[in-house]
Amino acid sequence: MLASSTGSLSSRHQSSQIAKTYRQAAQLFLTRRLPEALSTIEPVITPSSSPEHSNGLENGDHPTIAPVATASRNTRIKVWSFYLTLLNSIIELGLEDGKHSFGSTKWRALAAKAREGTVWEDVVRDGYSGREGDVDAEVVSNL
Repeated sequence: MLASSTGSLSSRHQSSQIAKTYRQAAQLFLTRRLPEALSTIEPVITPSSSPEHSNGLENGDHPTIAPVATASRNTRIKVWSFYLTLLNSIIELGLEDGKHSFGSTKWRALAAKAREGTVWEDVVRDGYSGREGDVDAEVVSNL
């Protein structure tokens, strides 16, 4: 009983941290501080190498998931929708402003992610454990 309570508290705390990080990134976005917004939200949407995000699987054949994958449905939708909006805004900066804000290599990589469709693969893999059918409809519509 105590273990499940502790797990629930830990999960609730993590979800609270994800929501807090989302709010911080959104505030940076609203003030047009796009590089800071991206660096704030990336740890939430990027898989961690820690065991708590490994789906409980111990063998190295299974990829880890991003912290956002364990968040509530509403938080997950907000985070992914925000990330996609942020990515769009970064690309809309254009080559010169994008290179100035992010550096040539980073801006080109972000633009390629959208242009080549690999952002969809990232969302599915990192946020939904590789299950395309589980991607929330609201996130799909933002793609």
